[in-house]
Amino acid sequence: MKRKSLAKLIDYSRLKFKVRKAMRYDDVGDYFDSTIISYDMENPVFHNAVMLHEFIEYTLIKSAGIPVSLIDAFDTKDDAPDKHKKEYRLYSKYHRMANTIERHFIENMGMDWKAYQRSVYKMQVKVKAKR
Repeated sequence: MKRKSLAKLIDYSRLKFKVRKAMRYDDVGDYFDSTIISYDMENPVFHNAVMLHEFIEYTLIKSAGIPVSLIDAFDTKDDAPDKHKKEYRLYSKYHRMANTIERHFIENMGMDWKAYQRSVYKMQVKVKAKR
């Protein structure tokens, strides 16, 4: 396999999953380097759902060559989607795909998707800028 292609893969041998009590910005899921993170919502089903979503999204954006710094910009800067339309379209597509799998997981766990979403979206996320 070509070196350029390998750079688009996540090294699963180094991949870590973490639950944190503070996030880099106001969101319940995050990823960077070799780490997938869920905000501590004190519900292991929620943690698994968020990490599954982030894992899928991260794998897809990495395979498309989109840097995490650009995803961070999409999540934190209002003008970023307009400045990077092609990448934002891909990110949006991958985010929707991850949501679909997350929804299947939540429903497989016997939970209501809309109730889960309400719980996650009303979560007060503690923000701390450190990784």
